[in-house]
Amino acid sequence: MLTKIMPRVAMLGIQHLEQCLLIETRSDPHPWGRVNWLRSLRDDHCLGYWQDNELLAISAYSLVLDEVSLLNIVVDTDSRGQGVGRHLLTEGLEWMQQFGGQRCLLEVRVSNTVARTLYSKLGFVEDGIRKKYYPLGDGHEDAMLMSADLPLM
Repeated sequence: MLTKIMPRVAMLGIQHLEQCLLIETRSDPHPWGRVNWLRSLRDDHCLGYWQDNELLAISAYSLVLDEVSLLNIVVDTDSRGQGVGRHLLTEGLEWMQQFGGQRCLLEVRVSNTVARTLYSKLGFVEDGIRKKYYPLGDGHEDAMLMSADLPLM
């Protein structure tokens, strides 16, 4: 009988670059490129959600003084709807609190109702709109600005 290995969240490094690019390009129509991931893996706090030694989700956070910015969070398309994103986000923000983070800021596509609902359930509030922030085919899409005090609810 095969046993499943419990999921774990762990730091990512440069050695995970190709895995990050694979998840990002499969899961986002406007993915971060190699330069963005390379910079984040080197300079920011990047975490991965692992299940049975497979990387299923990735996130990147920056920390300036006591303010955390969620730069990116991506769940592989095959793992969506299973609580992976919620698990990675809550553990990631707990991690960032250990480094002094007291508040988290993020931007999310206004059309991404799944993510916006998750953020709201965790205690994030809508702070405003950033017009034409995200590329969208031949145009741009607005970003919803959201924030929450840490720890989350």
